[in-house]
Amino acid sequence: PRSAAVCCVLRSACALSTAAKRRGTVLVRNTQRTHRVDTAGLEALTRHLLKALRCESFDVGLWLTTDASVRKLNTQYRGMRKTTDVLSFPFHDELAPGAAPDVVEDDDEDMLNLGDIVISMPYVARKASKPEAVESGPGVAAAMAPLDCVDGRVQLLVIHGLCHLLNYDHETEDEFEEMAAVEDRLLAARAEWLAERRGEGVGR
Repeated sequence: PRSAAVCCVLRSACALSTAAKRRGTVLVRNTQRTHRVDTAGLEALTRHLLKALRCESFDVGLWLTTDASVRKLNTQYRGMRKTTDVLSFPFHDELAPGAAPDVVEDDDEDMLNLGDIVISMPYVARKASKPEAVESGPGVAAAMAPLDCVDGRVQLLVIHGLCHLLNYDHETEDEFEEMAAVEDRLLAARAEWLAERRGEGVGR
């Protein structure tokens, strides 16, 4: 019947509208006690960065944890028996760098997942206590080296981690240049976000 067909069309249109407006989940899990973290602020920043990447419909996990947890994951997945500052586990590791927002269907919630970022807070705190004087350069590494602020370093590691979730890498010079360009764009987005927060009277 015509009415059934109309209802079917309306349901389809509604489903497409809902999918287009989907707001991804940003799950921040904090299981360390080394440094006090504004998890709500970190979630807000991550959402802002995802929007800049056209990935606001995607889910992302962020785990702030200990050296021991990161060392275990680094050993298990990379064969490196040591801790590090950040590990990224992309859900769509088969895609070309940056392709996820163009390739993954907006109405496939099971696939709207970028992956997980794991950060060792003790490692970050140690690095923040010994900032380095470096020449200016592109990307997160150069921006982070002189920082003595743990929160600032974590924010930059989220930028770095998100780029890895989108399969950007820095193994070759060409890969580094491509990834650093995206990081610089996200560093600018972070600066905008910080300015907005200051304008609203919210601290870093």
